[in-house]
Amino acid sequence: MYKQFLKLLLFSLITLSSSFAQIASYDEVLEGNINTDKTLDANKKYLLRGFVNVNEPATLTIPAGTIIYGEKSSKGTLIINRGAKIIANGTKEKPIVFTSQEPVGQRAAGDWGGIIIAGKAKLNVPGGTAVIEGGTGTIYGGGDNPNDDDSSGVLRYVRIEFPGIAFLPDNEINGLTLAGVGRKTVIEYVQVSYSGDDSFEWFGGTVNCKYLIAYKGVDDEFDTDFGYRGKCQFLFGLRDPNIADISGS
Repeated sequence: MYKQFLKLLLFSLITLSSSFAQIASYDEVLEGNINTDKTLDANKKYLLRGFVNVNEPATLTIPAGTIIYGEKSSKGTLIINRGAKIIANGTKEKPIVFTSQEPVGQRAAGDWGGIIIAGKAKLNVPGGTAVIEGGTGTIYGGGDNPNDDDSSGVLRYVRIEFPGIAFLPDNEINGLTLAGVGRKTVIEYVQVSYSGDDSFEWFGGTVNCKYLIAYKGVDDEFDTDFGYRGKCQFLFGLRDPNIADISGS
């Protein structure tokens, strides 16, 4: 009788706790197009709503310690288009965190889109440009005049949690997509956790990457397409053997 009472009490507490669970609050919404330089504030929390496009020649600067939520209902996704830049320069003590807006304890793979960076480096496709998968319409690659030394900015000490949306079969948004990104872009100390598609995927380009962690994604940890020619060092992937996407792998 006493054990049954404890079980009932525990169930009631869990139910009560979940009923009070709240989506994360934020100070400012990021949505639509960013056409001029914009610097975020580490003392604020931000929400990505829909496809947020940073367009040439704008630079989006994100200070160390900033938290940015992805909105589930609108498939919040950050897109750095060709000619634009992101300067997300976190530190070991103050990483930049992109995560789900869903309540803590209820967050799951595929809650929001992810981060897409498009550059002007060479691809091995006819015409030298392509449209990124995932339904965003993002064009990448340098066409007839590619620049393998192109810079899309810096991504350092960044965590990307619960991203990765299967927009259509074989047409998904990954945790971090690097599409035609040039070698003067800095990508290091980046962790993608619980991605609903690939944790990291390169489409052509020459960007070099160091210290990448793919943690418990449901598809590939590290995937490449269209002649990626960069160098990667110190990559680590940890899988849950009981979780996979439709491939079952």
